[in-house]
Amino acid sequence: MNLFEKLIRAGLIIMVLLSLYFSTIIWISSSVKEPRPETETQVAAAVKERAASDAFLPIRLVRTKEDAFFISTSESLIASVQRVISDSSFGKLDTLVKSNQEEYNNHYLEKNDFELLYEGEFSLREYLSTFDIDIDLSAFSEDDPLVFSRIQINYTEGTILFFDLSNWNVYTTHISINKTAVEQLLDKESVAYFSVAERTVIAEKQYYMVTDLRLKKYSYILASQPVSLFRNAFFNNSEDVHTNDDSKDLLYTSGTENLRVEEKTNVLYFNGGLERTAEEHTIYSDSFEYVKKLGGNIGNVRYFDRSGNRMTYRTFVEGFPVFSENNKGQVKVAVDKQNTDQPNVTINTSLDMIQVPIPSEEEVTLMNTSDLLSELVYAGADENDIQSLIIGYTWQTIEGITQVVDLTPEWYILYKDQWYPEGELLEKLATMEVE
Repeated sequence: MNLFEKLIRAGLIIMVLLSLYFSTIIWISSSVKEPRPETETQVAAAVKERAASDAFLPIRLVRTKEDAFFISTSESLIASVQRVISDSSFGKLDTLVKSNQEEYNNHYLEKNDFELLYEGEFSLREYLSTFDIDIDLSAFSEDDPLVFSRIQINYTEGTILFFDLSNWNVYTTHISINKTAVEQLLDKESVAYFSVAERTVIAEKQYYMVTDLRLKKYSYILASQPVSLFRNAFFNNSEDVHTNDDSKDLLYTSGTENLRVEEKTNVLYFNGGLERTAEEHTIYSDSFEYVKKLGGNIGNVRYFDRSGNRMTYRTFVEGFPVFSENNKGQVKVAVDKQNTDQPNVTINTSLDMIQVPIPSEEEVTLMNTSDLLSELVYAGADENDIQSLIIGYTWQTIEGITQVVDLTPEWYILYKDQWYPEGELLEKLATMEVE
């Protein structure tokens, strides 16, 4: 980092510190334990809800070109390609493979022109509804789960395939897509690609980064959102919310619903009952009912993955997910008793969200995927327990500065159903070896 960049960074930090007084005034006014004024309802109505097509957009695109594979995390590219898919025409969906791992692998390894990837599985019906895609599902009953995590499109065959890795299912139908429009988008000079190798049996057939990567490190101005934003979004009856003066933390209640904020960490917990507005629903639509009401105030939050009845939405920076402690920059929604008349919802999130990036040219080098896997296996990791690999940004606080955070890129590994940064997993494996 040269002198000019240091001066810019210092100047921006000083501006943030100068604004701390005003931020404190806002925080105090929004967090005071007293009944909210009537005008807060009007403020809540002004929040622009987040679109499902933004929150549920696939997170990676892989293209095949001259027998080589290239991956991009560009949100604008993926959104544009998705719009072309939505404008296509389709046939009737059929089951190509049913609960057969060998046949699943054979079809997955066949050549395709491009592929869209989710990290966690997604509902096919929700995907079609979100992106206004008309595919005939008459061959399936309403009870068929129809989930997937990867989409492959083949121009030559005129097919689109949906891969359900959890159950070894493959669904397919005909697609008539504008190949020229897609290729023009993929060929744009502004699109950044990483060269990847064909998938292997480790980490559920993921693409491998073939070279070490240099990614930018970011700093962001931190903003604490007012509690009223979450209160108005989460409670079924936001007109009848009371505070509890006896609680050491900030506590709101309404009937059986309650919202608590830990004042030291700004971690927010909500527990309540779900009121559905439509007959057709999934855990995806149920959880998004809460996320969408937060609008853009919490940044670029998108669906990341699902574990049982819990959905995780994370902030994305340059197409990469952000990982943090104390749920900063993320929203976790769990729906219990989903198939009953009285489902229960619990939400874990934080008032702290990143807002404005601070310019920086500092870069971090990450090892390629093969070296990463070799390192993990050498440290004692079981290949069968490595479920996924992804590059993410780690939310790091800066000592002595409360209004700015650093985002540092590093590898994240889903190991035995839990996400670990590379360094933390290596430490855990070392401890297991000692035990």
